[in-house]
Amino acid sequence: MEYEDLLRDWLLGLIAALLAAIALSATAGGDAYLDVLGPIVIVLSLVTFLAFVLLTGAFLVYAASFRD
Repeated sequence: MEYEDLLRDWLLGLIAALLAAIALSATAGGDAYLDVLGPIVIVLSLVTFLAFVLLTGAFLVYAASFRD
């Protein structure tokens, strides 16, 4: 599996989970399902944020290595 496919699938899963949480919170009977989906959304968001921070830091270190 290529990294582009993995990244695309991860981001699509994150978007789907966040949209599902928003849709369920807007419906009357969605609270029962939201209790199950809530921790999954939090973990996906946290892992994505931490990966973004690590990749940004790695890029900054890589870019700084080219300074004279």
